[in-house]
Amino acid sequence: MKQKIIYSTILFLAIALFSSCEKSISGYENDARVYFFERGTDLNQTRITTRSFSFLRLPLDVTKDTFLIKVKIMGETADYDRVVRGKTVAEGSTAQEGVHYDFIDGIVPADSIIGYLPVVLYRTADIATKSVQLNLTIAETKDFKPGVASDINFNLQWSDNVVKPANWDAFIGLRTYFGTYSDVKWRFIIAVTGIDNFPLQQSGRVPPAPGEFTGAAMMDIALQLKAALAAYNLANEPDLTDEFGLVTFP
Repeated sequence: MKQKIIYSTILFLAIALFSSCEKSISGYENDARVYFFERGTDLNQTRITTRSFSFLRLPLDVTKDTFLIKVKIMGETADYDRVVRGKTVAEGSTAQEGVHYDFIDGIVPADSIIGYLPVVLYRTADIATKSVQLNLTIAETKDFKPGVASDINFNLQWSDNVVKPANWDAFIGLRTYFGTYSDVKWRFIIAVTGIDNFPLQQSGRVPPAPGEFTGAAMMDIALQLKAALAAYNLANEPDLTDEFGLVTFP
């Protein structure tokens, strides 16, 4: 008899625990959330929290562009498109909403866990001589609440002038190939190569993603830049200089 009571008690506790877990899981699934999911291509998929953009290489008649930030959902997928939208964080932001940028609705497509949050960036007269920055977070919409705290803030910087690339001083960054950053040097690099964005392969053990530059490719570009700089200095007086003195490459 005592053994039956023990079995009954265990069975009751197991059923109660299962019911509790089921309710907890169900509650989470009904509380759809979304968070920024910009990640590096290294083995650890390092979190990326800032991006830069320049209108420099776009035709002069292009007055705006839409920047897309990848997001990922928490919870279950849905069989319909869902809306995600950004919101300004005033602290640290120098860009003005309605002047330098606007938020529009983004979409997490039906049956997908990945979507994109768009920010419309404007080519205003004042960014020809300065960069502006926007700190943003995820706004609550009818479809989503903000997700994990560590992934709901992002920083955008843009200009119609040269903007220092976000990966210049990274552990695996452009500094290795180009040296100390200056606007003069970066403008020279863009003029010579026709490229204003150099995403780098983060690990030799991971094949480069489309558009990424390998270490070997960057070494070739560095040699190209050294030759171009020597030719420029030979044809011009004075030699190319910036705020640090003569422009050089490692």
